Formats: sequence, structure tokens, C-alpha cells
Amino acid sequence: MEYSRIVIEPPDDFIPQNYVAPPTRWNFPGFTPARLEQLWQEISLDDSQRQALQDPAIREKTSAGLALRPGDELVRSLSPESRARLYNTLARLSGNPLQTEPFRFRAEMAEEWFKDCGLPAPVVTAVRGLCYRRGHALAFSDLSLVLPLLPSAADRARLLKTLARKSTLLLKVRIGPGSDIDTIAEYWSSGRRRKDVKPLLQSLSRHPGGMPIDVVHLLPRFARALLYTYPDPDAPSQEAVDCHWTSLNFFNDPPDARFADIAYLKEILSKNYAPVRGVPTMGDLLLLTRADGEVIHSCTYLGDDIVFTKNGQSTSVPWTLTTIPDLQGFYPDDPPLQIRAFRLKN
Repeated sequence: MEYSRIVIEPPDDFIPQNYVAPPTRWNFPGFTPARLEQLWQEISLDDSQRQALQDPAIREKTSAGLALRPGDELVRSLSPESRARLYNTLARLSGNPLQTEPFRFRAEMAEEWFKDCGLPAPVVTAVRGLCYRRGHALAFSDLSLVLPLLPSAADRARLLKTLARKSTLLLKVRIGPGSDIDTIAEYWSSGRRRKDVKPLLQSLSRHPGGMPIDVVHLLPRFARALLYTYPDPDAPSQEAVDCHWTSLNFFNDPPDARFADIAYLKEILSKNYAPVRGVPTMGDLLLLTRADGEVIHSCTYLGDDIVFTKNGQSTSVPWTLTTIPDLQGFYPDDPPLQIRAFRLKN
């Protein structure tokens, strides 16, 4: 297997033209003032920042705990390290969608995130200054601080489109004259599409020197149709096409809409799947879970630590291929999320 990294971005039609970012609000359900002060110590805020956060004018007591509306200057003053620790904490607390699902891009390809985007240099600089690390990814959550810098609706839409760019993989399987076609066909068909996969692989093995084949030609019809595409925002049937709907429908044609329901997912998982005791294989279901068993994400294993995934329910998030380390960087936690593999029993 061999792969190249590419960058894709959503179509213009998917980007709202008059989007208005909500003002910054940090929700701390279950927190007391003492616990909040402890957090400020843990994330290494300086005295002036802690003093600003103690201002009663920005603090609100809610039925769930506490909420803060920090000023823009305070938010800008956070160091990348403090921002990362604070926002990754907020991501684990309900009511913080911009931290739970920030704009993200592979850190090692940061230059590709804004390459040829057409945005003014000061705006790109402002975004970079507000980015923070999340595992292998750079994340950005402070849209309300940057959008006002752009006077036109077209420029604001261009910013949203650029931020929505995703790094993914073009994956190929190289077939040589000496390749074990039976074994390769069995692996990539998972015992379901052998009659479709084997003739194609045999034709490649007869080519002098062998040939690579894009993995998209080896995937089931469902995944083959979705890879590198975006959900149709106008299709009611795709309102809840999240990671679970994607991973449990991997072998289905047509897809089962009920897999968007987490309760139904757990029911089917207990009935139709068995834990994988060894190395996962093509088509196995991977679950990223917290220590208490809460499922944070699911995806489908292909091979060589590469998975087929949709990282979020938004229509601006495409179906992609990514590595497991990159995927883990999208869903940080402390302690780290556990990865559990399951295989269809039948």
C-alpha cells in the first residue's frame, strides 16, 4: 500500500454567504468558582488574565454550572499552550460546540491550509495566531474574532471555505507479477465481493512490472460512492450522516438510516458484532471510547492503520481516508481515548 496526501475543500454552494459568528461564550457545567480558579492555575494563565476572568460582569451562573463571556482582548492574549489546554477542556464539556468541533487541519501540512486561499495576509496571520494544537492537528475555534476583519460577504465565505479544508489520502495498492492474488482478493473483498475484486487484480498482476490500483476501486459500493465527497445539504436523508451512520453502513447497499441513532447502534453492535482479539482487518469497525465506555467516534479499518471515516455530522465535512494517529489527534482526551475493534459475526 502507498499513499499521497491531498487537500480538499467544500463546494462554494455549501458555504453560507451571510454567516454571523456568535460571541465567545465558554460553558463550564458542573464547575464551581473554586474549580474554575483551579483550572486557571492548571492552564498557566498570568495574573492579569486571571483577574480579567474574575470580573463578575463576564461571569454567569447557570442551572448547569458557570458560563463566561470573555472579552476579545483576553481571548487574543492566550498563549497557544494555554489556549490548547483550555479549549481541549471545554471540548469535553457540553455547550461548547466551537471547541468540541473546531476547524482542524494536519499540523505537518499547515502551509497547505491557507495556500492560494486569496485571503488578505493580515487575516491569515490573525487566524494562525489563534490556532492551537490538538494531537497531530492544528485547531481553530475563535471565528468571532476574525470574521469582523473581513468587510465583504464574499471574503467571509472564502474564509469559511478555507478553514473547512481537509487533509486526506490518495491510497493505492500495488500489484506485482508475483503477488498472491487469492489472498489480496480475499482481504479486500472481506469474503463479500471476491468475484468483483479478483478479476481486476489478476489483470493488473499480468502487466509487466505490475501496477498500482486506487483503493476506491476495491471498496464496497457504499464507501466507493462517498469517498472524497460531501453530504448534500438539501437532502433530508442526509441530515444525520455522521461517523456511526458511515461506519456501520460500510457494507450496506442501500444504507440503513437507523444507524444515525446511537441507541440503535449499540443494539446492533451487541447483536451482530464480536470484539477483534488480534490485528483488525479490512472492514472492521473501530470505536474510539472513553474509559467509561462512552463512544466518541467510529470508523472503518482498511489496512496499514488507515481508516475510512467522516469526522463529524456537518455537511462541510467530507468522507475521507486518514491514518489512526491523525484521527486520534482529532479526538483528544485525558486519559487518551481507547480504540476497540469489532467484526461482523456473519
